[in-house]
Amino acid sequence: MFELNACRFEVNGHCLLEADDLSFREGLVYGLIGHNGSGKSTLLKLLARQQCASCGEVCLNGRSVQAWGDREFARNVAYLPQHLPGATSLTVRELVAFGRYPWRGLLGRMTAEDRGQVDRALDLTHTATLAERMVDTLSGGEKQRVWLAMLLAQGSRFLLLDEPLSALDIAHQVDTLALIRELAGSLGLGVIIVLHDVNMVSRYCDQLVALRGGRLLARGTPHELMRDTTLEAIYGIRMSVMAHPADNHPIAVVQ
Repeated sequence: MFELNACRFEVNGHCLLEADDLSFREGLVYGLIGHNGSGKSTLLKLLARQQCASCGEVCLNGRSVQAWGDREFARNVAYLPQHLPGATSLTVRELVAFGRYPWRGLLGRMTAEDRGQVDRALDLTHTATLAERMVDTLSGGEKQRVWLAMLLAQGSRFLLLDEPLSALDIAHQVDTLALIRELAGSLGLGVIIVLHDVNMVSRYCDQLVALRGGRLLARGTPHELMRDTTLEAIYGIRMSVMAHPADNHPIAVVQ
């Protein structure tokens, strides 16, 4: 379980995030929502050890994240940033195999176990048929699945995903979120994901965490947070909430 205790992150005396008594556990999909600049990506980076809290503590399983060794931490937490690094001249299989780096031996050689985990990640993300393709030749949706496969090959218990849908069309957004939801349920993973589409968050997340101005505004299930007054407080615009005709999950439309 992740826990943030009296955490603040400041730059030049300006507080970008203040979070106290906030926790995340395995087996659930959490959606981080709020305005641009509300602190969502900063929160994710604190959890991923990409940034260090100015004060307070971020803990994983009761230990400060700073106390974990790099490989030990990577065996528990996998992070996908908003802007993906390049994968020039790599095949899909080679990219996914990079996810095994926390588990490789002293010589860094791939073992039979490593190769098996790569194959499993390709199968889980339905990208096995792309294994020998060059990453640069893939569509946006295919690339997103391949990067997700790399994270799954890492064998971590938590996946931290920063706006993984930003370059995808609506069909690929739905496919990607459905896959993330399926994998979280079947593998018992904790997933913390930054999303902008509140209706996508409502449909695919178990818990919502709303930030505004760098502070926690509200948290709860989609049914608890998807209310007219709550959404107006989060986004500053008036919305009407109704039940989706197919399965009654709450959806919002701008008034």
